Amino acid sequence: MGSEDLTALINTMDDEIVEQLLALFADMELIVGSPPKTGLVMMTVKDSFETDFHLGEVLVTRASVVFRGCEGFGMVSGEAPRRALARAAADAVFRCPEATMIKDNLRACLQKEELIQKKRLAENAALIAATRVNFDLMPGA
Repeated sequence: MGSEDLTALINTMDDEIVEQLLALFADMELIVGSPPKTGLVMMTVKDSFETDFHLGEVLVTRASVVFRGCEGFGMVSGEAPRRALARAAADAVFRCPEATMIKDNLRACLQKEELIQKKRLAENAALIAATRVNFDLMPGA
C-alpha cells in the first residue's frame, strides 16, 4: 500500500490514535506552514454518464507543514484540526526522500491501523452477510 493510501487512513482513525500519531512528531523539526483552518469546498462527483456533477459544499479542515524542506498537505472532512495536522505531517514525512526513523515508525503505526480497520470491516461484512435473505430460494416466492 502506498504512502498516500496510508495517510488516507488518518481520516477514519479514532481520535486517540490520531493523538498517538501526533506524539511521534513531538521531537521532530516540523514547521507549521498553514495552521489548521476550517472551510468549505465544492464536492464534485461523476454521475452514471461520467459527467461531472456538483453535489454541494462540504466542510473540511486543511493544514500544511514542512519537514526537512519537504512540504506536506492535509485535508480531512469535518472540523478536525488535529487530524488535518496529523495528515499534513505524515504527508511531509513520506515526501522526504531520505529514510528516517520517523518514516519507519509512522509507516508501522499506519500499517497497524490499516490491519485493525480491515479486520473491523470484515467483521461488519460478516454481520451483514448473516442477515442476507435470498428471496429466490424462499418457498412461495
